[in-house]
Amino acid sequence: MKSKLPANFLISLKKGSVKISENKKPAIEFSTKNDDRVVNIISIPVKISGKKSAIKRLGDARDLAKILKKEGVTLDIQHNGKLVLRLGEKAKPKLSKIITLSGNIEIADINALRSLEKRV
Repeated sequence: MKSKLPANFLISLKKGSVKISENKKPAIEFSTKNDDRVVNIISIPVKISGKKSAIKRLGDARDLAKILKKEGVTLDIQHNGKLVLRLGEKAKPKLSKIITLSGNIEIADINALRSLEKRV
């Protein structure tokens, strides 16, 4: 059974922000207000070992997006302040529904998403 910890964490947050820096430069910014959550990735400060396949990550994203939608929460993933991916309540997938097989995931910028995936 998959852990619901990420979804529960995102749902429980109502207001606030966190900034992660590397060498005194912003790397990741997280903010929340009401039912909107925003993760802005400016740079990726660490390499993640044991990387999951794109299919496995997509499955995880579908599960998370479904839970967020059920709870009325939206998660925006941004790169340098530009929307790349939206999960949950406010997601309005068009062609991305074919790729994600989900009505709860919107890919706003496929090129930026691929670029982020390569850097993780």
